[in-house]
Order: sequence, then structure tokens, then C-alpha cells
Amino acid sequence: MAYLFGLGFLGTQAPYYIDTIVVYLLFLPILMAFSISLAIRKMYGLHRFIQTILLVLTLSSLLIFNYEINGINSIVDKGLYLLVMIEIFFSFVLSVMWVSLLLFAIEDRRRRGLPGLYSASHKKSGRRVFIVILLTVLINLYLYRSIYYVQ
Repeated sequence: MAYLFGLGFLGTQAPYYIDTIVVYLLFLPILMAFSISLAIRKMYGLHRFIQTILLVLTLSSLLIFNYEINGINSIVDKGLYLLVMIEIFFSFVLSVMWVSLLLFAIEDRRRRGLPGLYSASHKKSGRRVFIVILLTVLINLYLYRSIYYVQ
């Protein structure tokens, strides 16, 4: 268990668990695209399962990442405080949007409106969530590089 707090595997000064989170965030858009392709192929059960797992993993990862970077004094020294606040805002917006999308999908499915009646609305909301995911991932990668990369 001690290896989680040792130096990571990406060649920076970041702990192992932060490197793991960064790798997950790099693959998150690909995993989302795969899950969306399952819905397109009408494999709704698997789409629902993967989306729920990705939501839990992403919220956990962002919580840990935000906790870690807010405990680092170098963000003030490097002038990254405003960017960290923007990242926290995007993480919060992503959390609210994705959880509400999931809850609406569960309710619409219960009422037999998904797939079907509410599919167009669900697609639009999903696209918005995907865009916010991309922005959040890009900001997190920039913060990771700025905080942990040593030249």
C-alpha cells in the first residue's frame, strides 16, 4: 500500500495514485465514446452499466485530484490558483450535469420514455456532458503538468 504514496510511473514528482488518476482521465473520453457506441448499437443495458461505473470512477478521481492539488503550496507560487478554481468549477458542473443526466435517464426509462420519446433530449444532454468532460480533462492535464513536471 505504501507504493501508492511513492513516486509515480510517469516520470514526474507526482505520487503514484495521481499518475493513475491522470492515466484514467486520459482514457476517459475514449471510454465515453465506447459507451456511446454501445447505445448506438442498441446495447442499452451495457451502456447504462458502463456510464454508471465511469461516473463513480470520475467523481472519485476528481475529488482525490482536487484534494491533492489544493494541498500543494506551489499552486500559489506558480500562479495557478485561478486555474485551480476554474478546474474546481468545471468539476462541480460536470458532477451536477452527469448525475442529473443519469437520474433523468433512470426516471425516463422507468416511464418507458427512454429509448424513444426522450432519446433526442438525452443525446443533447450527453453531448454537453462529453464537452464538459473534455474541458475538465484538459484543465486537469495542464495542472498536472504545471504542478508536477520538473525540468
